[in-house]
Amino acid sequence: MGELVSCAIAPHGVASIEEISGNMKEKFKKTSNAMKKFGESILATKPDTIVILTPHGLRLDGYNAIYTCEFCRGNLAGNNKIISLEHRCNRDLAKKILLKAKSENIPSVGCNYGALEGSNSNIEMDWGTFIPLWFCREENYNPEIVVIGPSRDIELNKLVRLGEIIAEEAKVSDKKVTLIASADQGHCHDPNGPYGFNQASEKYDKTVLEIIKENKLEKLLDIDMELVESGKPDSLWQMLILHGALNITPMECEVLSYDVPTYFGMIVANYYKI
Repeated sequence: MGELVSCAIAPHGVASIEEISGNMKEKFKKTSNAMKKFGESILATKPDTIVILTPHGLRLDGYNAIYTCEFCRGNLAGNNKIISLEHRCNRDLAKKILLKAKSENIPSVGCNYGALEGSNSNIEMDWGTFIPLWFCREENYNPEIVVIGPSRDIELNKLVRLGEIIAEEAKVSDKKVTLIASADQGHCHDPNGPYGFNQASEKYDKTVLEIIKENKLEKLLDIDMELVESGKPDSLWQMLILHGALNITPMECEVLSYDVPTYFGMIVANYYKI
């Protein structure tokens, strides 16, 4: 029997990766150090499969994107360097999650690209997937992954149920599974940033940080959606799926850091078995 062995909330600011951070290294040092601790925690459980929830992969209007490809590969560039990752996907787990979600009328689509199977069955790895996985590397260890891009257009309680399905399918699999919610918080902290300044980002971040510290993600269902719209986070939907998974497999929570080195907030938090 398998199980959900750990979970996490991890940001995806590119400069948190020191190898490509360049002159942003010091600004992102707090988050980078927390991400290293996050990675150490994941590596301590050695999951066979990492399910990663990303806001920056395939975005399908009205549907969750569940990758059913055989590989997921990607590159990131910075500081005159290019870094790369390649993971084989756990197609069996992805398809079981997809089948159960569709059977319960949770709008979801299985996604492949290039070829039905083999090396050319590959969807390019987005930075929301790449950055957390970068910190989960170790020699002779390369877990399979399941990539899911949540829809912002469906009922929030259906995202919670999708998280429950992920944990349920982990339990009946023969794999140790980790679930990572790749999530940056409010994006309007800096008037010079791409989204300008809005006090809502600070308010949203403060609200979410307190919810995470209390380990009561169910409170996310009561969050003011106008605050979400104004603060422009890309975190709520992934964290609701995480909430559902924790309904099935409760865990303790440890917040490792919160920082706003540029225009968006970043929270790093680990969840571990009680």
